[in-house]
Amino acid sequence: MKYRLDKPQINLNLAPMIDVVFLLLIFFITASSLRVSEVETNINLAETGVEKESRDSTIVIAVTEEGKIYVGEKELEINELEGFLKLSLEEHNSEVSVYADREVAFQEVVRVMDIVKKSGVENLSFVLNRKDKD
Repeated sequence: MKYRLDKPQINLNLAPMIDVVFLLLIFFITASSLRVSEVETNINLAETGVEKESRDSTIVIAVTEEGKIYVGEKELEINELEGFLKLSLEEHNSEVSVYADREVAFQEVVRVMDIVKKSGVENLSFVLNRKDKD
């Protein structure tokens, strides 16, 4: 007489695992293709303990240590900034983020703030580095 051992059948359902893999793939492709406007110069930002996320429709203005003004990757003179912002406001961008080097003269930042407000921007914010907690 032969003894027959009945082994339970194991069914491995791969569909949920494949779904998760595809979702991860889509997430990483999307996250890696998001474009962040950066200036080629090194800007040392001031530090703060408060955080705020910026939106994609935000106009990014960078003021370097030398006082140069960049909007995205394009360098603008101070007198060209107001016209550029007014054109951008026609496209419904009403938020501006300012990256100002900590070594830039405060008067340069104030001039940029004045121009931003004169052009009709509703929301002006400053981008800072988060302070490490000691």
